[in-house]
This record gives sequence, structure tokens and C-alpha cells, in this order.
Amino acid sequence: MQAGRGSLRIIYVLAVYVVLQLIWWGYHIIQLTKEVEPSESFNSKVWMIIGEGFVFILILSIGLFKLRQLQKRDDASKEKEKNFLLAVTHELKTPIASNRLALETIQTRDLTSAINQKLIVSALQSNNRLEELVNKILLSTHLSANSQESASSVFNANDSLKRIVKDNFESLDSLIEIEEKYGEECQLKMSLLEFETVVSNLIQNAIKYQAKGDRILITTTVKAGNLNIQLSDSGPGIPDAEKNKVFEKFYRIGDEMTRSNKGTGLGLYLVKEIMTRNQGTISIADNKPKGAIFNVSFSIYSK
Repeated sequence: MQAGRGSLRIIYVLAVYVVLQLIWWGYHIIQLTKEVEPSESFNSKVWMIIGEGFVFILILSIGLFKLRQLQKRDDASKEKEKNFLLAVTHELKTPIASNRLALETIQTRDLTSAINQKLIVSALQSNNRLEELVNKILLSTHLSANSQESASSVFNANDSLKRIVKDNFESLDSLIEIEEKYGEECQLKMSLLEFETVVSNLIQNAIKYQAKGDRILITTTVKAGNLNIQLSDSGPGIPDAEKNKVFEKFYRIGDEMTRSNKGTGLGLYLVKEIMTRNQGTISIADNKPKGAIFNVSFSIYSK
């Protein structure tokens, strides 16, 4: 990043030098023209030289501006990739260390059956966390490569949603309240894996920012040929300036070295990509008195 900025500074210096040289030579040309040309012809040529110089400087300025924009985008991309690597490193090390500790404890100590079972459950949960992370990375690569669409199937939306919600909340020990309000049943035609990814990522994103006793509300409604799923949480919410950025690949609010919530910056990116891929929509609104509301809309399948 520093090397890129250094190169950009050199280009700026060269550009200033070129402009100064242009002005200098333009001045001398005007002086020479003044000596050999009559006044009327001299005036027209002076304006021609000034006009051409102005056009040159304008084009050069536009080029430098575009170059600066590319540099900023490149810096932002590198920063997000660095944050992603830091996040992935943390996300991988934690469950790996937990698994190792559980297995070493089982191997080296004479434990009761109940404690052994508890350690095994903990190891399985850590393994599920690893599997979830790997699946997110693989799906992100799949979508970025514009691969062929996953095999689609027809399924009942509410039934599938209830199962996904249960899978995501059954390990929370009622630390967070969940309320579900289902509207009319309908069918969707898309990849079931992609539907599960959208819903699970939205739920997990909400869970990360909830405190004990907070409530998450999930509602479904059918309107104008669309299934609308709304997920409301009671977390800190998302600032207006960040509402579009959170869907960018690797983007996370805050600094990777200081934030306390886990994550890789892929969850909401995958949600956005899958919704776009299936001609769906997603939006974010503020919840009252606090929190965020995610709205996703799918086209209903009709025979």
C-alpha cells in the first residue's frame, strides 16, 4: 500500500513538472510569435496556444483524478482483504484450539461419562463452526466466479424457514428470545442451499449483536406475488452511512483489531449476491427504539 502511494506521489511530481514546462515553453512560443507575426494574427495564435494548453491540462487533471480514484479503491480493497485474513485467522484458531483442548482432556484424564459427553458436544459445536466458515468461503468463491446456478428445487417457504430458525436457535439456551409470525404458506423455486444461506446468515448476523434477553422477530407475508421475510433485532443498529457498505465483500463495521464480535465480512455479502442472483431484493431499515430490520423479498413460484 505504501509503495503504491509512493508511486502515485512520483506521478504527481512529474505531472506538475510537465505543466510547468508547458507554461514555460508556451510563454517562449508566444514571445517568438509576437516578434514575427502581425498583431491580429498574433492574438489569434496566442489564444490558440492558450486553448490547447488548457485542454492538455484538463485532460491531465482528469487522468490524475481517475488514477487517484483507482488508488483509493485498491487501498480499500487491500484493507478489506487484510481484515478478512485477520478475521479468518481468529475464526479458525478459536474452534481448533477448543477442539484440541477437549480431545486432549478426554485423552489424558479419567473423566466421568457426563463430562466426556459435554466435551464431545463442545467439540462438535466447534467443528460445526469450522464447517460453517469453510462453506461461506466456498460459496463466496462460487458466486464470485459466476459459476452456473445451483440446482433449484420447489419447496414450501414457511416449513423450510421454521426448520432453519430451529437449527440456528436450538443451541442458544434461551439467552435470546425469538418470535415467529408466519403468513400464508407459499412455494419458492430456487436452490434450497442458497435459501438456507440467506436466512441463516441474517439470523446469525442478528444474534451476534444481541444481549441476553433481547428479542429477534421473524415475520413472513405474501403480497403481489412475492414472499417478504422481515427479520427485526434489538441490537445497536446500522448507521445510515454503513447500510450499503455492509453488503460489500469482506466489509465489517469498525476496526478488525478492536472489534469484539466474530465474523469474516462474508455473511451479508453472500446474502446480497444470492438475492441478486435470484432476482430478489434486500433492504435495511432502522428498528425502534433500537436495532435493525432486514427485509428480503422472493418471487413466489406458481405452476
